[in-house]
Amino acid sequence: MKNRGPFTVKSSKVVYKNPWIEVKEDKVIRPNGKKGIFGTIDYGQGVSVVVVNEKKEIYLVREFFYVLNRLGFILPTGAIDKGETSLQAAKRELREETGVVAKKWRKIGQVDPLTMILSCPHDLFIARDSEEFEKEETELEVIKIPFEKVYQMVLKSEITHAPSCVAILKAKIYLENG
Repeated sequence: MKNRGPFTVKSSKVVYKNPWIEVKEDKVIRPNGKKGIFGTIDYGQGVSVVVVNEKKEIYLVREFFYVLNRLGFILPTGAIDKGETSLQAAKRELREETGVVAKKWRKIGQVDPLTMILSCPHDLFIARDSEEFEKEETELEVIKIPFEKVYQMVLKSEITHAPSCVAILKAKIYLENG
């Protein structure tokens, strides 16, 4: 047995694993002494990028959210590959998904979506001084939308991807304060 914060973990087993996720079930003793279980998903670390061009437009990716069975918008987003820093991953994902290369980068925070069941810390970046090239992922639809409209899309829940929402809200503050 081992402790995990105020919980005592009696056992832990992997119930499913593929190259992208690992699902575990932990049998625990809760802080109040009662037995319980936790199902957790480890999805690895990720990045999301707000890239703002000289016209104050944001690059969004429109794609099909398989689990939600609908189309949606996200920022250029992806996993941090083994041996990569989060900044390297952000630059790679931006280039692959949009064809954009940026010269100025700033990390604007981190977000942990679904903190009770999902381990997927996401580093958030803002990128400026960008140039467009041919994108690698041709199946993704990339659109440029004025930043203020993107901000309103978050407020109206037209963008619901948590890391994208947090990054856009943080970017608004960053851009307004220089």
